[in-house]
Amino acid sequence: MSVRRLHLAIPDDAVPAVTAAVHDPDGPAVTNVLLAPGAGGDLDGAPMVALAGALAAEGHRVVRVNLPYREAGRAGAPRAERSVPGYRAILEAARAELDPHGRWISGGKSYGGRVATMAVAEGMEVAGLILYGYPMHAPGKPDRLRVGHWPEVDAPCLFLQGTRDTFGSVQLLEEHRRLLPRRSTVHVVEGGDHSLHVTGKAAPDGRPRKAEQVVADLGPVVSRWIDDLAER
Repeated sequence: MSVRRLHLAIPDDAVPAVTAAVHDPDGPAVTNVLLAPGAGGDLDGAPMVALAGALAAEGHRVVRVNLPYREAGRAGAPRAERSVPGYRAILEAARAELDPHGRWISGGKSYGGRVATMAVAEGMEVAGLILYGYPMHAPGKPDRLRVGHWPEVDAPCLFLQGTRDTFGSVQLLEEHRRLLPRRSTVHVVEGGDHSLHVTGKAAPDGRPRKAEQVVADLGPVVSRWIDDLAER
């Protein structure tokens, strides 16, 4: 496995290109996966790096990217819908640069995953969506759900969700994922917070685990889900 940096050109006057990190597997890539970070993070966040490495070890090519607002140096993320055109442009650039005819899955951490679902709802075509800590709502505001576009999300979804996520409980996710028109899967991390960090007090076995450790261990789980998509 190797990791390389590149810049993906996009049609944006303010940000003509975004930074990407590509994790190439040792052999031919089974599937390509595009991952965008959460609102306050960037492509080099430790958990996302760990997830990308774990998937590359399973034979998939993974592309970590900054969204345009982050590439421009802005700390605060815009409203999610404003990031949709940039996400679509990044996927198109990555596809053209790395594998024009291969299978692509998109998604990301929190905000990045939400933007990916909105892009698919607006017509972006992918084989599936990996949603790491999907932000069902802002903390403390469960009455303002971010699922209005879900009936138009025409792609299978994999949710990686912690039982202590203040952006949305597993129960709330289970109640609303029926809105999705395609098959969805939820992998629950007991004791996991929004980043899937598990404290010793919350862990079923009493052992604390950093978020990057948790997501690295999820590599085979996510890879099996990807392989199942291909079989279907």
